[in-house]
Amino acid sequence: MHRIELPYVPMPKEFVTLLKSNLSVVNSPEIIFEGIRQNRALYNVLENAFKEFDDGRGLEKLMLALGWSNFRDRMASVYVYKSIYGEYPAKTDMDLVDDIKAIETRFTEHAVHSYSRLFLLGFYLKLAQLKVRNRENNRFMELKLPHEIGTLIAISEARSERPDWLLLIVSHFQIAFGTKNLINGLIAGKKFDELYELMNPEHRELMHRNLLAYGASIQEEDIFLYGKV
Repeated sequence: MHRIELPYVPMPKEFVTLLKSNLSVVNSPEIIFEGIRQNRALYNVLENAFKEFDDGRGLEKLMLALGWSNFRDRMASVYVYKSIYGEYPAKTDMDLVDDIKAIETRFTEHAVHSYSRLFLLGFYLKLAQLKVRNRENNRFMELKLPHEIGTLIAISEARSERPDWLLLIVSHFQIAFGTKNLINGLIAGKKFDELYELMNPEHRELMHRNLLAYGASIQEEDIFLYGKV
């Protein structure tokens, strides 16, 4: 990640809740659509966007036919399209979520597979990048995780139910110490709390602001209350 402040991004509550949920066994649409049904406007948007796949049995049966991951990806594309063009699409577009899926694939070995936390991080970064570009009058700006982050995570041997937070925290350590120094620290067995104490105030403040922006965006505050990733 480049040294940049992450923005707060209003994100769709129903979708974010699903991405944070344990969906290890989805053989019924009930757990998926419990929240979606309550938002009739959203339900109508999805019915319209998925109508090319509808065989007349309804949106929930369609989700079972597509599978949760495919349905999730296409649902995300609806929100990305809305963020780009200001209106909801008439159909889903998987090209809009290729970069989001790439993040999930890249770090999948460090995550618990029944959650979509990596997809959630990618979804946030996509919407955040669109917001920043709009704020900067379409000047090209890219929010991405540093190339070295995979190596750093592997050295730390970290695996978490919240790999999104893990990746963001390690990214800020990389910003603060540089790749070589961070690798040396991790190999030496330094814990994350030790690394945090070694950060200078400027880098620590940057991390605080960015983590708070992400937490507010995904509607998650317990990470700050309990101090466990």
